[in-house]
Amino acid sequence: MSEDFDFSGFVQEDTESSPVRTITDNFAADPAFKLGIIGVGQCGNNIAQAFHRLGYRRVLLVNTAQTDLDAIADQIAKLPIDKQGAGKDPALGKAKVEAKSTQIRNGMLREFGEDFEKIVVCIGLGGGTGSGGGPEVIKLAKGIITDRGGDPATDVLVIVTLPNPNLDGPRQCFNALVSYGQMSHMGVPMVIIDNTQVSKLRKSKLADSWSKVNDWIARAVHAFNAYANRPSDLGAFDGNDLNDILRRGHLLFSAFHIEGFKDKYAASDVLASHLANNLFAKCNISTAVAAGCLLIVNPKLGQEINMEDIEPALQELNKIMKPNSTLHRGIYIPNWSQADQAKHPDLFCYVILSGMEHPTATLKDLFEKARNYNQSYGSLGAFLANG
Repeated sequence: MSEDFDFSGFVQEDTESSPVRTITDNFAADPAFKLGIIGVGQCGNNIAQAFHRLGYRRVLLVNTAQTDLDAIADQIAKLPIDKQGAGKDPALGKAKVEAKSTQIRNGMLREFGEDFEKIVVCIGLGGGTGSGGGPEVIKLAKGIITDRGGDPATDVLVIVTLPNPNLDGPRQCFNALVSYGQMSHMGVPMVIIDNTQVSKLRKSKLADSWSKVNDWIARAVHAFNAYANRPSDLGAFDGNDLNDILRRGHLLFSAFHIEGFKDKYAASDVLASHLANNLFAKCNISTAVAAGCLLIVNPKLGQEINMEDIEPALQELNKIMKPNSTLHRGIYIPNWSQADQAKHPDLFCYVILSGMEHPTATLKDLFEKARNYNQSYGSLGAFLANG
């Protein structure tokens, strides 16, 4: 008898290789980077959905509550890792994500395809799935990027929302702070949305208020990704500029438009007010070390003004940041038709600041509310250090 065991009938050989999955985003022009978007928990799912509605197609939603996923009607890949949720228990959310870590990692690889370059992780802090499972998903995203030869400091972007202590309970505030403390030590850039600011600034009807906020967040990120791949004779903002901004840490976005460009100080005046009042956590913007500024000038205005007329806005950004900081700018005059020129404002401006210190003004409010749930920490600094 032969000592060689015959595997015939036990193992079927795969003679055909699996086809490489090609995923194409739904944009008229390719952005600078192909983004894979993963939403964790209900809020994270909704932000990820906003990216999908813009045109991004490498999107995966992960949740422990089947009902949250069922509420999203859009045709987006969904990965339920449980049915009943995590009940605002981060330990339970973490355990459920860890138990399904292989499926989540494979889900990202499957839904992002072969040629993605960055991963955006969207998380709402305060509950159980986002607060507990979010940091674990960030670890998975960092591992994927590292395995592909990328740099998590530029290729993993985290978007988080912080609860409103005027509306949310001490437990949610405590959960958010602990999770934020963990994420802040992971070496990835973070966009931090303050729901207290959202409550102050949003004016839309209840039925669509959060969808408009999520859409704004996604559009702010997309603007820089989109224009980083567009040429300009006046000076272009490119992918390396965006990477330089991302690697600095905490990020803050602002965007505004000017209907009538009256004089060269118009953009500078509006810029200052928008940086002071936005949806993002209250960072000390004077600690920023890098910025990006996109100026999209209506062609009809571009025929009337010169470079000196937009310099005050750029000078304002330089004055806001730390001395010797870096400002990346892009100035664009689109090829709009006469009809488009008539219906668009004179100027669109998008700003991103990076490298700020912790948003202590926002975190202090959460900390004071969290004291009612857990009094183990004598100071905010001790609280964050524990993360």
